[in-house]
Amino acid sequence: MCGRINLTAPPHVLAERFYLDVAPDLRPRWNIAPTQDVAAVVPNPLGEGRLLRMFRWGLVPPWSPEPDTGAKMINARSETVREKPAFRDAFARRRCLVPVNGFYEWQKRGDGKQPFLFRRRDHDVFALAGIWERWEYPGGRTLETCSILTTAANAVMRPVHHRMPVVVPEADWRLWFSLDEAQQEAVMSLLQPAPTDLLIAHPVSRRVNSPSCDEPACVEPVDDDRTGQMNLFG
Repeated sequence: MCGRINLTAPPHVLAERFYLDVAPDLRPRWNIAPTQDVAAVVPNPLGEGRLLRMFRWGLVPPWSPEPDTGAKMINARSETVREKPAFRDAFARRRCLVPVNGFYEWQKRGDGKQPFLFRRRDHDVFALAGIWERWEYPGGRTLETCSILTTAANAVMRPVHHRMPVVVPEADWRLWFSLDEAQQEAVMSLLQPAPTDLLIAHPVSRRVNSPSCDEPACVEPVDDDRTGQMNLFG
């Protein structure tokens, strides 16, 4: 699964990397949790470029009776995303990319859950596969929400969790944004585990467990209690 992310890349880096028409006004976030706002890249409907928009993390289908259902839909399984009523229309019509510098996952242990940070070896920003939806309050006010797609874990992820977010390579971003039904099978082929040499992981402080902890220390490696030394794999 994918339950926490961070995004610390400067706005000008995001604008350049994702070909944004406007540089975003964002501050670094070290521990973004479900039901909080998530930055996501979408095609610009008025031009050839892309825009960065803010969605609440946790997809709310248009037919949902209330917005609180989104808290249970922070992830969409890639294997069933085209079949599930909550996700299939968003997958067909409203795909997005969620830029991150890393994501967290928890390993179950006898003394609790140990968080690990997964990031690129070069610390660079990368993109997770996302879908978004629009829900309307009585009176016409709208709520825009998103979900991150997951797939089976790769060898780096497997020691911590059996699922991982889908990482979309930069070379495939244009295809990911294509809404041509004839390319649906090609889009589905992107929903694969990340290459094993793309990401590395290390344990971080259990303070990350609290969504209120949002500071640079969230990403710093800590000694692994099991080995007495920092454990880095990948």
